[in-house]
Amino acid sequence: MDKKDYYESLGIPKESSLEEIKKAYRSKVLQFHPDRNPGNKEAEEKFKEVTEAYEVLSDPEKRKTYDQYGHAGFGPQGFNWTEDFSRVRTDFADIFGDIFSDFFSSEGFGGRTTGTYGSQRVARGADLEYRLSIYLKDVALGAEKQVHISRFDGCTVCDNTGSKSKKKKEVCSNCRGSGQVIHNQGFFSISQTCPQCRGEGQTISDPCQNCRGTGRVRTNMHKISVKIPAGIETGTSLRLKGEGDIAPHGGPRGDLYIRIFVEKDNLFERRNADLVIEAPITSAQATLGAEIDIPTLSGKVNLRVPAGTQHNDMLRLKNLGLPKMSSSGKGHLFVRVKVIIPTRLSRQVKALYQQIRETENPDDYSEIKKFKKNL
Repeated sequence: MDKKDYYESLGIPKESSLEEIKKAYRSKVLQFHPDRNPGNKEAEEKFKEVTEAYEVLSDPEKRKTYDQYGHAGFGPQGFNWTEDFSRVRTDFADIFGDIFSDFFSSEGFGGRTTGTYGSQRVARGADLEYRLSIYLKDVALGAEKQVHISRFDGCTVCDNTGSKSKKKKEVCSNCRGSGQVIHNQGFFSISQTCPQCRGEGQTISDPCQNCRGTGRVRTNMHKISVKIPAGIETGTSLRLKGEGDIAPHGGPRGDLYIRIFVEKDNLFERRNADLVIEAPITSAQATLGAEIDIPTLSGKVNLRVPAGTQHNDMLRLKNLGLPKMSSSGKGHLFVRVKVIIPTRLSRQVKALYQQIRETENPDDYSEIKKFKKNL
């Protein structure tokens, strides 16, 4: 049977770099490895095919020979990977350093390890995340919120043991207490989490019916108090240590992360610790100056608008913004002035505007004078 093109086997172009070759090989092994496809002869052949392709293409000299002569460069029968897989052996740790977690992860999302017990890994409970929406006023003053989460707590029927009789676990007969079983496949020797005890090295002979032998049950409405610091920003996560899931059989808890989202405010625009608000004023107030009331997150303040204020001018009220989380002090409140041009005028007001138009000289305004020069 004619051998398949090595580049085609790995699904890569001929100009691929060594890193791209490694990445492609790793992906193919994860797809076709016999342990993932038990009894599948087609997958086993594909596994051998991609291993042979990697052995040649990852070696500069072998790749040069193959690129020049093809399979014929290795003799009438082509390259025999079963006799020479030195590159695979050399690169094994680099390529498959975390392959075991990809193949045999049994703790589920968020599960972690906290140490070892003999040769066994001691699992801690999963970390949890809760998304909490707050208002801008909560950012300004700080707040305390109550959240209700769903998490695993210890089973009260068996006192977290997982055993109906609350007796101690027994040594697993499948892995003899190691928590691992060894599988040999070709040149691979893979240590896999024991499926019978799930890596614990111990089993329960009389599992508790309430928790099904896990030592934990789910609580759907667990109430937790969360303190929100003033000045917090959207996307910040607050870590509540030990408030996540309890591990099976009473192992240590994971953590709870409260991810903060600040709701958009109808009046204020946030810019880090500063706030921006838009304040409408009349053309007369802008021209002659005025005093206006401005809302803040903690009450109402008076702002003096200077005479000659222009549309979109920004006026600053110091220290009336948000607290700064990373340092002391507060941001400022900036007032963007919006000059309102009237669309409906009383006769009296219209007469006054006509009088102003007749008496003012447009050339007295530098902006108008500069514009006319370009005409």
